[in-house]
Amino acid sequence: MFLFRDEVIAPVMLFAIPIVAIVGGIIASIVKTLSRQRLMEVALRERMALMAQGVDPAKFAAAAGAGLTIPALLSPDDYSRFRAQGLLVGGFVTLVAGAAFSLVVGALDSWDAGDWGLGIVAASIGLALICSGLVVWPRRQGRVPSAP
Repeated sequence: MFLFRDEVIAPVMLFAIPIVAIVGGIIASIVKTLSRQRLMEVALRERMALMAQGVDPAKFAAAAGAGLTIPALLSPDDYSRFRAQGLLVGGFVTLVAGAAFSLVVGALDSWDAGDWGLGIVAASIGLALICSGLVVWPRRQGRVPSAP
């Protein structure tokens, strides 16, 4: 009657959570890179047009002031904070997804009683990401890090 058995669906769903998160992160970074490139191209075209009209280049607004956060242009402290925040967000999302998977599988009657533990793998990946985000959070000498 069913095409898939329960012992096949559980591992597929377990590993689908981190795979979807990784693929989503890759797609988001590609889109962000392309949109950042387009914004930089538009800013350069505007600067060239203003220079062609004879406007003094000292009066131009900086490209970073336009809301562009390019990691290569960030200070090392800001880049570390940027990276740590990404790890923390990814960790919280994966932790919540693993916990939700455990709750859903635990609530289903058709699966065995021990299948809810499969979500612990995804939740532990989330905890590992959160811990790594806290480890790489920038620490200034003599100062306690401020809240993000």
